[in-house]
Amino acid sequence: MKIYISVDMEGATGIVHPDQVTAGKEEYSFGRAMQMHDLMAAVEGAKKGGATEIIVNDAHSRMINLDPRGTDPDITLISGSPKELGMMEGVEGAVGVFFLAYHAMTGTQGAVLDHSLSTAAYEMRLNGKPVGETGLNAAICSSCGIPVILVTGDSAVCQEAEDLFEGKIITCPVKQGRGQFCADLLSPEETARKISLGAREAVQGLKKDLFSVPKLETPYRLDITFQYTSQCDACAVIPCCRRTGGRTVTFKGEDLMEMRRWASVAMDLAESMPRW
Repeated sequence: MKIYISVDMEGATGIVHPDQVTAGKEEYSFGRAMQMHDLMAAVEGAKKGGATEIIVNDAHSRMINLDPRGTDPDITLISGSPKELGMMEGVEGAVGVFFLAYHAMTGTQGAVLDHSLSTAAYEMRLNGKPVGETGLNAAICSSCGIPVILVTGDSAVCQEAEDLFEGKIITCPVKQGRGQFCADLLSPEETARKISLGAREAVQGLKKDLFSVPKLETPYRLDITFQYTSQCDACAVIPCCRRTGGRTVTFKGEDLMEMRRWASVAMDLAESMPRW
């Protein structure tokens, strides 16, 4: 049973501040340690639940956060960037997916470090519905016919996942946000226990066919609204998109894998522009 784990960092145990997830900052070492902490708990639970193969994709920022010297010997780690599918690189062939240490979409009240792929994004909509990284990455899983079975992070992203998957998901909140940079934290001992139990329950539930794969209708429509018009200026040069507002570009198509790649390209272009 092959389980795929996409590991972000903002939703990890104990994380509340940008310095903890940013390479070069003094607190970054703490962020890396907590990302690994949550991953090891998830791997432990997945194996207890019956997983026979585990693929882990380092999905945060430069995607070189996880030290392979500290990982479980039974996993395969996908590290480095760029990756064609970004946060979902290597998902093909899995039978179940974990979104680990995830965060809520940009603009979510009471969410810790909320954003959608980039702080350049003001809002993203897929087929008219607001989405963040959970929704975009779930679309990739949908196109592959693979269920998302576990989401961990703060209470806000767990609620986002509950809504997205209509309750057919296991969630493990590790903190309760009080604001973008403030939260009530559970101890690492408690979150390790919760994540391990959640991962075990998720894999066991997969065996019982308790999860479904939400179908996303195509052709898809992806609308990205940026913080600044200059960011939209940069993205509007992409031939396959259409500018639909001062800060908004729209992509349409049949291929959800392509949609996810365009979302990453748009964010990279937006981030290249100076703020005025």
